[in-house]
Amino acid sequence: MILDDLTVDPAGFQAGTGWAIKPQGACKGDVCVPLPGSVRRPDGRLDVTGLAERLGMGLVADEAHGVWALGPESAVTGRALTTAQAPPLELPRLDGTPFRLDSLRGQKVVLVAWASWCGCREDLRLWSALREQLHPLGLEVVTVALDTGGPDAARPWIEKAGPKHPALIDARHELGAKFGVVNVPNGLWIDEDGVIVRPAEPAWIEDPHASSEVAAQSLDELPADHRDVRAEIAKMAIDPAVYPAMIRDWVTNGRASRYALEPHEVLERARPRDGAASQAAARFELGEHLHRAGDHAAAVAHWREAHRLQPDNWTYKRQAWNLADPESVRTIDAYGTGWLDDVRALGAENYYPEIKP
Repeated sequence: MILDDLTVDPAGFQAGTGWAIKPQGACKGDVCVPLPGSVRRPDGRLDVTGLAERLGMGLVADEAHGVWALGPESAVTGRALTTAQAPPLELPRLDGTPFRLDSLRGQKVVLVAWASWCGCREDLRLWSALREQLHPLGLEVVTVALDTGGPDAARPWIEKAGPKHPALIDARHELGAKFGVVNVPNGLWIDEDGVIVRPAEPAWIEDPHASSEVAAQSLDELPADHRDVRAEIAKMAIDPAVYPAMIRDWVTNGRASRYALEPHEVLERARPRDGAASQAAARFELGEHLHRAGDHAAAVAHWREAHRLQPDNWTYKRQAWNLADPESVRTIDAYGTGWLDDVRALGAENYYPEIKP
């Protein structure tokens, strides 16, 4: 949440964070956190510093630009999700018209995160095909492009796939702050009542080596660095048959599906989030805000810090690397990091966690 003041009105705080201010405290879903009296000011506004301390929200200032960024909560469950109730999400389509996730209540929803800077951009046609198969049975697919470049970055891939389902643009990477997405492709499931039944996890629908984009390129024609990337991807545990089969089982069996989790299981499996990760989210959003305002150099400083605070957040890294040099897979001078070297240091087999049934 971007702020130009360290006080905020309750409605603005709820719109920006999902936390409603009630007599019993700050509430999200069925979770309420008591607040010290000092948080509520006589003029009806809220003290942001007090809220940040109570909820474990990273608060980052950029004095040169007179703005602050407030990250998501970390002190309630210690997870990316505080409740299994899906948080409010409103994002634009390609033409800029807003789309609300809660407009799909009454349907099963698979929310799929992708990006123009990920080979998974080629998966959109397959998600579209899966949706056409399962939509008559009550499933809606929503694809979300995590692209600071906005609709211009995502447009070629969306138009190529021609989806009938909602195809949204997440320029601010809200899926990270709200759902815990740290890599792409990722997917999560939301049931007819708006309850998350599977949190963010890898969502492969095609072998990355079998995509049309890869098939059109001979290894001999690729630069050495890009051949090395192919070699690292080959080490990753990717089985594109697993996730679609799980979805089909859920569509057929609903709550009885072995893959539909109970709320407490969803929270247990949600990605851990500590104070550093919340600070990283605030840094990334502040950088995104400054980048859109035309001060990319200032954005880089905040993005570097986001990478340091949460080194396993690949969406933060890959987005920043792509904006600096979309063709490079080696170390980017501005960040001192790069995809190939970082993946080798981690071990490619650890890049995507294993999907648990």
